[in-house]
Amino acid sequence: MNQPLLSVNNLTHLYAPGKGFSDVSFDLWPGEVLGIVGESGSGKTTLLKSISARLTPQQGEFATRTVRCTR
Repeated sequence: MNQPLLSVNNLTHLYAPGKGFSDVSFDLWPGEVLGIVGESGSGKTTLLKSISARLTPQQGEFATRTVRCTR
């Protein structure tokens, strides 16, 4: 297959100014390793909850090879 395992486009979820994440985009391909790093409150957990569909993002989209979520 010639498509990423995970594709994230312009995903945003903000709790307050500077809390959460804004306009995150990336593709994760087979064999790649992705690290999520940042200060406390920078949105790491919120991003992962959004990608795992435990939290609905305010805007953007993500897709796996079998699931697509658009907001």
